[in-house]
Amino acid sequence: MRKFYLSFFSLAFVFSVQAQQPFQKRTYTQSKQMKCTPEHIDPAAPAAQSPTEPKPNIGISASAKSMSLWEQVIGYTTYDNQSNNSVQQRIYVDNSEMGHAAWTMSFQSSSWTDRGTGYNSGAGYIWSEIPYDRQEDVRTGWPGLMQTGDGGEAFICHTGTGNVSFAKRSTIGTGSWTLTTLPSDLGMDILWPRAVADGNTIHVIGLSYPTTGGGSLLNGVDGNIVYFRSTDNGATWGIQDHVFDLIDASEFADLESDSYAIDAKNGKVSIAIFSEDHDSVLLSSDDGGDNWAMTIFMDFPIPGYIGDHVTDVGEDGILDTMLTTDGVGSLIIDNNGVSHVSFGEMAFFDDTEGDSLYTVFLTDRLLYWNSTLPTDSILVIGSYQESEFDTNETNDIAIANSPDYRCSLASMSSMAEDADGNIYVVFSAADELFLGNQVFRHIYVTKSSDGGVTWMAQVELTPDLDVNEYEYVFPSVYKDVNDILHIVAQRDFEPGLSVRGDLDQSVENDIIYLAVTTDFDITPGVKDATATPDFNLYPNPTNGEVTIQGENLAGMTLTVFDKQGKELVRTLITKSENTSLDFTDLPSGVYTVTLSNGSQKMTKEMMIK
Repeated sequence: MRKFYLSFFSLAFVFSVQAQQPFQKRTYTQSKQMKCTPEHIDPAAPAAQSPTEPKPNIGISASAKSMSLWEQVIGYTTYDNQSNNSVQQRIYVDNSEMGHAAWTMSFQSSSWTDRGTGYNSGAGYIWSEIPYDRQEDVRTGWPGLMQTGDGGEAFICHTGTGNVSFAKRSTIGTGSWTLTTLPSDLGMDILWPRAVADGNTIHVIGLSYPTTGGGSLLNGVDGNIVYFRSTDNGATWGIQDHVFDLIDASEFADLESDSYAIDAKNGKVSIAIFSEDHDSVLLSSDDGGDNWAMTIFMDFPIPGYIGDHVTDVGEDGILDTMLTTDGVGSLIIDNNGVSHVSFGEMAFFDDTEGDSLYTVFLTDRLLYWNSTLPTDSILVIGSYQESEFDTNETNDIAIANSPDYRCSLASMSSMAEDADGNIYVVFSAADELFLGNQVFRHIYVTKSSDGGVTWMAQVELTPDLDVNEYEYVFPSVYKDVNDILHIVAQRDFEPGLSVRGDLDQSVENDIIYLAVTTDFDITPGVKDATATPDFNLYPNPTNGEVTIQGENLAGMTLTVFDKQGKELVRTLITKSENTSLDFTDLPSGVYTVTLSNGSQKMTKEMMIK
């Protein structure tokens, strides 16, 4: 088993993209932009029936809201590929503090003809019952959710059989959606869109259909970014089918699915393109999308590189392994108009021309850049999590232990900013503590309080010290932070995916909501991890308001299960003694309450009258 040293630093670190490291390789075919091949399946196929009984909503009491971490199941899906690369905007909190989240939902084990948008919302922290019906009557996927300037909400979706699907309703959280498609005269499908609302203006980007699927080159690029803009909340689209002159064959042979992000604020618009084998660039407009400029933030040293050619930078017969992005990144424009990007790292190599294969390597760093920095001034802000119980300081995760998400061991980032200008990066990373046949990913956060110059050491937001291990991937954080990070993510008991990559057995994945206080006072366990948790529930039976009675409770995890054994909610206890919780939104019945310190647990039944 080959090992390589960690490269995580809590402070900024600049690296050369020509640096060589002893990575472990994984080989892929050359159809990079087709990581998830568009499926030409009947879009009008009927949705599947609910496979299990609906789950109740659960309110969060005032005491729980002050805790560091609250984790709640708000949906399910068997379609576990929430993005081929970058994660779209999937959650927002409206002006009345209602949370709203969307995800790709299905309940089939193959074909997924019932695939569509899962949606849940709730007042404050109280989420509605888990949905089993998609929002559309046609097959879609990869929804991007936004609040519009007219008091409504909208989402865009990939259909794979036409242009971008656009859904809009005038009242947030209720009412029927009006479904349309964005107008286009390109004569080819637009795939894997991203969208953002800035007041009454909606900006949308998508990828033109690659030639391997019957599309045509745009500006000589096989699969190019296409831009749309509406200035009246989606009623009309004044800019349609715009192809950027700056993205042409002189640098880009092709672009990859979902390898881009968009943000807009106060009339400024930015688009980041995270390319594995071309320059990674930032497109920016200071006039709302009329005029654009381009900046390279990570240079790929072979201009216009064409797949299946050897990676020989100097054409000197010496093959080169190049550090580049893993195609998975995020973008935010801060209150000062600075664009910030974060992304995973990849090492790219091709040693044989014409064999339809190329190699990427197991890497473990989360990277960062902003628009005040020069090209290639890349900062390392995160990494995979080294086990504190390990006797060495090396990455012990081999290729065989790494689920195939086609990204760095620290990647899948999402970004946010608070009113004080603090920048937050939430991401998914491998946790060596949970290394079995495959390593489990958990969710982490890092923060910069000086505009991206320095970054705090990453903090784990899903400290999984219970008996059951969870795999957390595809996090999306609401980009405007008050005192809470609002996050939606996907989790299950098996690392890897069933739709692509590992091709695991299809199972029902949880869509979870995380509420995390920004002081990050997260205590994953108690000092005496050998002590058996001991607690009582009072009153029991209860009307839903219950007190957890015991001693030395701080840092323990409390989990509530329904009668089928489905986890409904979990939280970290922050008080040493007697914590009150409010489960009045649960229906009458018997529930299982578990208290765990990571190594041991105690379980009791709770009856709600």
